Amino acid sequence: MNRHRPAMRAILALTLSLGLGACADPQVVRVYNGNPVTGRFIRYEAYAAYGRGLEAERDGYFRVAARWFEEATQYDPESVEIWTRLGAAYCNPGWRRLNDAYVAFTHAEQLDATYEPLFRERARCARSASREQDALEFAKHAVQLDPDQDEAVVLYADLLQKAGKTDEAAKLLDSHLLRHPNSVGGWQARYDLAKQLKQPFEMKRSAEALVKLAPRLADKLVADVPTLAPLAQVDEAVRQGNLDAARKAARRAHIPPAELAVRAVALGAPKLALEQAEHVLGADPSSGAARVAMASASDALADAQHITAALEVHPDERLTQLSPLARLVYADLLARRADREAARVFAGSSITDKTNDPVHEALRLHLLGRIGGTNAASGGT
Repeated sequence: MNRHRPAMRAILALTLSLGLGACADPQVVRVYNGNPVTGRFIRYEAYAAYGRGLEAERDGYFRVAARWFEEATQYDPESVEIWTRLGAAYCNPGWRRLNDAYVAFTHAEQLDATYEPLFRERARCARSASREQDALEFAKHAVQLDPDQDEAVVLYADLLQKAGKTDEAAKLLDSHLLRHPNSVGGWQARYDLAKQLKQPFEMKRSAEALVKLAPRLADKLVADVPTLAPLAQVDEAVRQGNLDAARKAARRAHIPPAELAVRAVALGAPKLALEQAEHVLGADPSSGAARVAMASASDALADAQHITAALEVHPDERLTQLSPLARLVYADLLARRADREAARVFAGSSITDKTNDPVHEALRLHLLGRIGGTNAASGGT
């Protein structure tokens, strides 16, 4: 009798294994990003219907999407994801079957109460139905389930802001951005909040991050943050003495290399201007703007050697024409080292023609105060 016990145990174990296997849902192994993951078997009909539902939802056909999601639940009734999307489709403001949405969301929660997208969609649904407090609670729970989910954090911050809890919204976004500095949605939300609260520094900080992460937004942001304009970025880099950054910004602003050297002189950055001018003249000795920049920068640095190099032009060499700003820079040099009348004549209309460029205007007004305009030369008022 004892001899048969091991065999009986083995048979019993096999029987239990077979019985449990027959009762359990079949398992499949899928590969995500090269990693095998074991999960439930899902019929292809469910995949097909769900995919069509997502396409319809993306294109704004929410009733069509709901029909596809309903079909998908017939083939995969245990999917929290399908029931969540179905509830979201029912809750669309253009349709708003709120009771059906509630049923779908409740069923999804019974399947998996830890599924963050479910509570995010419940928050959106409650907000669209003007149930702000419910929306806040659902969004808060979504963030608790997944504090790093970008959309959930942005949604919760937006709801906090609209509830007048701006300090909480700011802290939430700041904390999120510390962990996720490349979050475009997070920076956009932080920018919008700073704009509402009239916080110029935070607007600038957020806008600068957005321009780096999503350059397509630059044109929209420049109106509120003028320092983001391409030309302003050139000037900021010059003021910081960062020639590499200035060159990159100049390319974005479509400023020629020689004109960058001129602009650096006008901004009071002679060392940077001299380096840029030498760089340009090494490739194009006929650049009039680069020679003007080198001469003026060298004068400011008391560098006689470079002044001489800038003014030495081969008799057969024809220099390129000067921009209005370059004419002002050289006229300023003439006014300092030669003759005011010569400076006035050389500047010509550049000293009286106004522009929208703050650097040009600052130098023009400075020079106008020093030597007067063309009318002064002719005795006019």
